[in-house]
Amino acid sequence: MRHFSIGWRQVWACLILMAVGAALIASAFSVVAVPLGKEFHPSRMVLMLAMTIMALVSALLSPWLGGLMDRMSLRRLMFMGAGSLVAGYVALSFTTSFTQVLIVYGVFMAPANILIGPIAASVLISRWFIKRRGAALGIVISGVALGGFLFPPMVQWLLDTVDWRVAFRVMAVLVGISAFAAITMVVDHPSDRGLHPDGAEIDPDEGRALVTGPELTTRAILSDKSFWFSAIVFAAVLSGMKGMVTNLMPLALDEGIAATAAALLISFYSACGFLSKLSFASVADKLNLRKLMFVSLGGFAVGMACLIRADAGYWTIVVGIGLAGLFGGMMAPMQGLLVPRIYGRHVVGKVSGLLNLVVMVALLSSPPVFGLIYDLTGNYDGIFLAYAVWAVAAMLLVPYIRMVPFAPLEEEGQGKDEVLGKVVPQQG
Repeated sequence: MRHFSIGWRQVWACLILMAVGAALIASAFSVVAVPLGKEFHPSRMVLMLAMTIMALVSALLSPWLGGLMDRMSLRRLMFMGAGSLVAGYVALSFTTSFTQVLIVYGVFMAPANILIGPIAASVLISRWFIKRRGAALGIVISGVALGGFLFPPMVQWLLDTVDWRVAFRVMAVLVGISAFAAITMVVDHPSDRGLHPDGAEIDPDEGRALVTGPELTTRAILSDKSFWFSAIVFAAVLSGMKGMVTNLMPLALDEGIAATAAALLISFYSACGFLSKLSFASVADKLNLRKLMFVSLGGFAVGMACLIRADAGYWTIVVGIGLAGLFGGMMAPMQGLLVPRIYGRHVVGKVSGLLNLVVMVALLSSPPVFGLIYDLTGNYDGIFLAYAVWAVAAMLLVPYIRMVPFAPLEEEGQGKDEVLGKVVPQQG
């Protein structure tokens, strides 16, 4: 009972951080961008560079910060991340050029995106849960959609009420109160309270240290085919959803759909993502993880295929984005569940950081690639077809993704790039 109380407290703390961090760094940017655009008059492309720079710096920082999460106090790092977000909003309120805005997003928002984002949450939850890890992660990641629903209207209300610089300072105060309050609930390890994951009598991983050998190196992780197969699977879905949602309004308007109805499509997509993550929470610990990956990839592929026929009308688009949101939305919590399954819960930060760096390349490229295909062909059919095919092809890789941790053993006579490993079964 004591573990139940403290363990699920970590879930609610991470859910709040997901809501605050994801919403106020990314989801609310379309609202934040309006006063910045009016004040500094950048082109639309330059205005969006803030998100590109933030994502790029986040990708470059994630392997390093992820490694720190495995070695340092995660609670302390989360405080630093929340402080960085608060400092970012304060700094934005004092900017006098858009170049300074870009610097703020690179220097302050990018580290916050990692330190109070999904990687940090995955590290913490993997320490506290094994049997119920899927449920915990699903609930936590649903905070991203929850924050995207709650915070943008709040930011807009502040902008309508006071000057934008004052509004940003008020947001900094609200961020500090909510994020710091959530982090006070964080406990780095169950052992800090004399507990074990899932409230077990003994730590399920207690004996693994004797057989896993030295800590996994970056070279060993990058030499593992399961790492790259996983990256291909996650990139297929996550970059496809990113490209689709950023081009959804133009797609709908091109098909003659009214702006109000087109905007509702984005709300519907967000709602489907929220339901997807809660559904994942309810089934992830009961179903085979490979089956879940097949279901996610298959449903996402069908959704992309439906969007090829967007010219058939509004409801075809609704079905397409609904399937993509419901099935593709499972991939975000899936990543947090898969990494400790493959590598063990003691290196989740390091592996997640490296995986994030690889997947981010696809995420950064997908919105402009969607736009490029439209510029070349006059529609999005080709890119939707490409993602449907990519998802189906990724299904072929799923059986080859290892589902138990291994310890790399470098032996005499190995080739430079060859890593041998012995499989170590792990519960959950």
